[in-house]
Amino acid sequence: MINKLLNVFKTKPLLDTESADWIFEAFHWALTNFDSQEFFNRSKLIQPTNQFFPGGVNSVHAKAENIFKHTLNHAGLSHWPFQLQPPEHFQNLPVQPMNVDSFKRHSAKNTLPVLSSAQPIYISYNPQQTLKPEDLSSSYAHVLAQHLTVQSQQLPPGGPEYFAEGTEILAIFMGFGVMFSNSAYTFRGGCGSCYNAQANRQASLSENEVIFALALYCRLKDIPYSEATRHLKTHLKTNYKQAIKQIEDQQEHLSNLLAFKQ
Repeated sequence: MINKLLNVFKTKPLLDTESADWIFEAFHWALTNFDSQEFFNRSKLIQPTNQFFPGGVNSVHAKAENIFKHTLNHAGLSHWPFQLQPPEHFQNLPVQPMNVDSFKRHSAKNTLPVLSSAQPIYISYNPQQTLKPEDLSSSYAHVLAQHLTVQSQQLPPGGPEYFAEGTEILAIFMGFGVMFSNSAYTFRGGCGSCYNAQANRQASLSENEVIFALALYCRLKDIPYSEATRHLKTHLKTNYKQAIKQIEDQQEHLSNLLAFKQ
C-alpha cells in the first residue's frame, strides 16, 4: 500500500525509454561529428526575439532573407556556400560534394575559411512561412542540418530511415530547440479562416521528443530553467520539467555526453 502511494508522487517520464535512449544516442552522434567545442563553448540557445533576429524588412523576400542570414550565423555555417533564392527563381540542382576536411562551425565571430564549391548550395522557402518567423527559421535550420549531414556522410543513429528525425536533433543541437518546440505542433483552433497550414513547419519529431532534446541541450550547457522556458509556449513548460527530471535520472547517458566537454 505504501509503495502504491509513493508511486503517485513520482514524476511520469515524458518519453518511453526507447525514444529517450535514441535522443541521447543522437546527441552523441552530433557531438562526435559536428564540433563539440562549438556546442559547449559558443553555441547559444536561440530565442524568437529581435536580439537574435534584428533588422527591418520591406518585402516578403527581404524578411525571408533576413531570417535566413541570422539562422545561418547562429548555426555557425556562414562560411558555407549557401545561397537563398526566392521560390520563383529556385534552381533545384543536385548538391555537389565538397572537399571538407572537418565540420567545424563558429557562431560567434566566424573566422573559419570560406568553403569553396563548384556551385552554390541553393535553398528556397515557402513565402507563407514568413508569416511565422519561428517556423521559417526552424525550417531553415533543419535544411542546414540536412546539408551538414549529407556532406559529412555521417548518418544519425538508425541510419537513412532516421535521416529527417536525426537532422532535426542536429538542428536542436545547434541551438534552435525553443524555435523547434514552439513550431512542432500548431493547434488548428476554432477559427478555420485563421489557420494557415502552409505557414506551419513540417515536423518529423513529436512535440515531446523536441522538448526532450531541448531539455538535454540545456542540461548539457547548464542553461537555467528560466532562460530555457522564457519564450516557450505555456503548455510546454510542464513537459520541459518532466524531460529534465527524466534526463537527471539517466546519469550514465549524461556522463557519456559531458565527457566531450573541454
